[in-house]
Amino acid sequence: MKRKAFFIALFLFASLAFSQTKNFEWKSDEPKNLGLDQNKIAAFNAELPPTEVTSCIIVKNGAIASEYYKEGYNQESVFGMQSVSKSLTSAIVGIAIEQGYFTLDDPIAKFFPELRTKEDARFQKITVRHLLTNTSGLVSTDSAVWGQWRASGDWIKFLFDRPLPHEPGKIFEYSTGNTHLLSAIVQKTTKKTLDEYGRAVLFEPLGMDSGYFDFDAKGIADGGNGAHLSARDMARFGLLYLHGGKWQEKQVVPASWVSESIKIHTPKQARYGYQWWVRWFGKSGARGFFAHGWGEQVIAVIPSKNLLVTFSSRYPDNRKNAVYWKWIGDIVDAAARADE
Repeated sequence: MKRKAFFIALFLFASLAFSQTKNFEWKSDEPKNLGLDQNKIAAFNAELPPTEVTSCIIVKNGAIASEYYKEGYNQESVFGMQSVSKSLTSAIVGIAIEQGYFTLDDPIAKFFPELRTKEDARFQKITVRHLLTNTSGLVSTDSAVWGQWRASGDWIKFLFDRPLPHEPGKIFEYSTGNTHLLSAIVQKTTKKTLDEYGRAVLFEPLGMDSGYFDFDAKGIADGGNGAHLSARDMARFGLLYLHGGKWQEKQVVPASWVSESIKIHTPKQARYGYQWWVRWFGKSGARGFFAHGWGEQVIAVIPSKNLLVTFSSRYPDNRKNAVYWKWIGDIVDAAARADE
């Protein structure tokens, strides 16, 4: 009887958690009612139609203050996240570490035994932490070798077959390859792909029904570049981090992981955390952090303003990124403090 009662209680708890997630609905209000300058937000929105921005959501005090879609797109549209994928992967890695699958300071040779026989012993010094902070020393895939790497058929072998340009832990060099290795480690340790495990521990708890990852030729989820989300699910992920990893009273991502992820871990080289960037926005210099993808996919979070802004875009490159930082700065300057 006790065993039966236990499983009934477990079922009821799971049903309640599922119900709470599914019952989440975005609230919307006028910008002025949320502490935003109505005229400044209207002026910002007027700038968007001629651009290649496909969606933009402004969330203030937990409610949607503004939601824009280019003609041909809507709330159901799903956008390729490009390198915003890295921040999603970071969250999933943090959960996996919390659940005991591996640790920050595990050498990656523990998961890739082929590194143990390398003549260059520095391969054995690379840790999970180095992958997260882009200080692995491995050749950067985000360079002239990008096309060759993507076409190689074995992305991991491609990385390990190249000489180490740098000593692990010394030099920041942005590389999607580092994040792909994190995806492979999640798969090796949890026995689920990043897509499967991520659905269970991140997407489903938040109700991010649009979320999924593409895969490489070896069946490893493309954690560095292959995520897809709707605009509102981008905003859900931003809101999760704005709330320190908590969603509807449930701690989905460990609070300590969120805190560490948005610290600068390479202070003399880049304003970079665990697959998140750090920046100061607007004339007020409000500290924020953001996920950023090629072609201008952005999730920017500014805690002091209780504010987040998301963009999806279809630019073929990053040459327009300066205007995005201006726009976010303008929105920050249009916002009262969270406690005002």
